[in-house]
Amino acid sequence: MIRSAYLAPAENPISHIDVKRALLTFDRVLIADPSDRDFFPSQAFMHAIGLPPFFSMSHGPIRPLAKTANYDNEFDKLLDELDIARREGLIDVISTYDTTPQNQLIIGSVEMGGYPLNTQFMLLCYRSVAREPDILSVALEGDDELFSLPDEQIAALGISDAAADIKINDDPHLPLIEANLRRDYLRTELTMISRGRIASVMKSIGYCTAKDLVPVFSHDNYNKLAAGFASRAADVIDKVANEDPYWARRRKVLELAHNEYLDEAVLGRMSIDEVIRLRSSVWGKQAEARDALLNSVAQLARDPSGDSTFEAAVREQITKYRGFASEVQKQRSSLSFKINCELAGALGSGAASLLAGSSLLGTLSHMQTAMGAGTILLAGCLWSVKKVQELKPPADQLRAFDEEFQDNICFGLHNFYHRMGNAVASNVRI
Repeated sequence: MIRSAYLAPAENPISHIDVKRALLTFDRVLIADPSDRDFFPSQAFMHAIGLPPFFSMSHGPIRPLAKTANYDNEFDKLLDELDIARREGLIDVISTYDTTPQNQLIIGSVEMGGYPLNTQFMLLCYRSVAREPDILSVALEGDDELFSLPDEQIAALGISDAAADIKINDDPHLPLIEANLRRDYLRTELTMISRGRIASVMKSIGYCTAKDLVPVFSHDNYNKLAAGFASRAADVIDKVANEDPYWARRRKVLELAHNEYLDEAVLGRMSIDEVIRLRSSVWGKQAEARDALLNSVAQLARDPSGDSTFEAAVREQITKYRGFASEVQKQRSSLSFKINCELAGALGSGAASLLAGSSLLGTLSHMQTAMGAGTILLAGCLWSVKKVQELKPPADQLRAFDEEFQDNICFGLHNFYHRMGNAVASNVRI
């Protein structure tokens, strides 16, 4: 079965290039509804901070992601351009939960609107990682488009009304970004933008695991945030793996690198109808083989008896897969389409050192982590190597998460994580 993609939202609407790229890679392409911007349902906030789930009521925004002024009009225009693909069932607009405002008090339950994630856990992870100076900086670093905007437009994107950011019981209000800023007088607004991006990436990761989707982050800063969470989780896993061979096996899956490259200028000139015609039976076989390869490698990494044969088994499967890949490359030669699939063990022995990929423009990389979303959010957002002093409690908790959910998350990342090896420090001017 070919997996479907969720095009994660950003402040700007996704582009037709993003959609075309996803149509050439995934079975179906799901796009976030313009009204689906908040971290989780407002009425779940009281339960998220620890009160019993006896009632629910709207509590205002939790930690929303802002939209540019013309977002809705541009989104509608894009949907018109995608009409053929929508009528064929290849594209759909979805919400992660029912966003209809709940204006009345409900006694006896918390109405989640279909939100599939644990709000207490999500809030705890968000408030932990949103205190990290490097993560706050990564969310903004290098975003020339954002910093080209006039002050008033940046200020409009900095939503300050967010219940997830305030002082909760003895836990203080979240801090402002510490990095040196070109427009220091917009520090508060830029911090709000950074927090909105952090929460949005976290929600996309969790939601996609719950729905068996591949989150695709087409905006570079959202890519880097997802990479940052995975990298931080990998650091924790590396440390825990020194004491627990269970995790030493699991990190092996990160040694598989899968990249698809095409000429985006040529793709941009293609109509949606032309793109759909490239979704041939040859492509279907290649895509099924790709997802089977990624999933099987994750399963091999779970097998305690396969330590000595992991590399040989994966290389054998890669060899078989390349036959399917070569046929698609021939069929898509006009796009300069190339597929690269390798074992990247030479990059280093630890999981964190393996989080590197292609920096070529037009590259979409697949990273099958063999760590589920719960593990990534727990180890990558709630924890960090600095916070993990004793290894046994984290190892036990990680294993409990892993054994309970038995999920793997695959990221679809444009131009991968090639900058994450040099995380932004707090003295970098952005």
